[in-house]
Amino acid sequence: MKRVILLFLLLPFFSFSMFIQFLDFSTVTTNSITVYDVAATFTGIDATSLKNITLAYIPEDTTLDVNVKYVLQRLSRVATQIEATPTFGYIKVYFPPVLTNESTTATLTEDFAKELSKKLVLSRLPDGATVKIVSTYGSIVQHDNFDYDVIESIGGSFLVRFSLKEKGRTRGYFNVNLIAEYIRKIPVAARNINYGEQIKKEDIVYSDINILSLHGTPVDISKLPMISKKYFKIGEPIYEEYLEEIPDVVVGQLVFGYVELPGVKVHALLRAMESGNVGDVIKARNVDTGKIVYGLVVKGPMLRVVEVSK
Repeated sequence: MKRVILLFLLLPFFSFSMFIQFLDFSTVTTNSITVYDVAATFTGIDATSLKNITLAYIPEDTTLDVNVKYVLQRLSRVATQIEATPTFGYIKVYFPPVLTNESTTATLTEDFAKELSKKLVLSRLPDGATVKIVSTYGSIVQHDNFDYDVIESIGGSFLVRFSLKEKGRTRGYFNVNLIAEYIRKIPVAARNINYGEQIKKEDIVYSDINILSLHGTPVDISKLPMISKKYFKIGEPIYEEYLEEIPDVVVGQLVFGYVELPGVKVHALLRAMESGNVGDVIKARNVDTGKIVYGLVVKGPMLRVVEVSK
């Protein structure tokens, strides 16, 4: 009996190592989000195990940010060594609405299902868009009528799900997956752009892109230059969600600072050790004395020193 108890106690400590790469954006077709839904690639663990780890529940037509650190915490229950990329940040997960839920007393054939699916999807797209079938699954079983749902996913993907019914009871399903395209010229990276780099107008070119596949808002080039908050590969669309305005003061910038004393104002030349905008308190170093100071960024820009480190 003691041996059995000892073995049972040791079991939780025998785990395994794994690697997982997370998606930036994921679309789910049910209201539950699992680790499998947010994984781009993985090794050292099977898909079923990832599908069994539920992270959250999401209402229809809602986007939810899932914290990568939370996902890694859940994974730590099944793996002692986890190599992941990225290891921080958020994954956007979208549960699209069911666009249509209609029924008919007609019977369905595979060819009719494909033709109807294309018409249903095209009716929801702008003029000039195209659509093609990428796969089907399920089979046409005996039925006397059917319902269909049209589910749109971010990225131009559509699922048309046919529910085959007989005498009011569902007998089976036939599904058609489609991809839609609507080509337009949008700004993309003219070169590889690193995190933290300034993006200027000369770093942008226009390219023909399927705008239905976009996962963000194409940048308005009139707002450039801006700072990149991610690595952009050459040819990759530039999204405003991954850009930020250039701070009023940037790391390494020389800026005048001052401290106000009763009846006197003392000035000094400072080198910013942090970036910040007007209203932010940032860290800087006095160029002459080497002392660390903290200053409030004011219009100019200048730093109004609020604290001097000893």
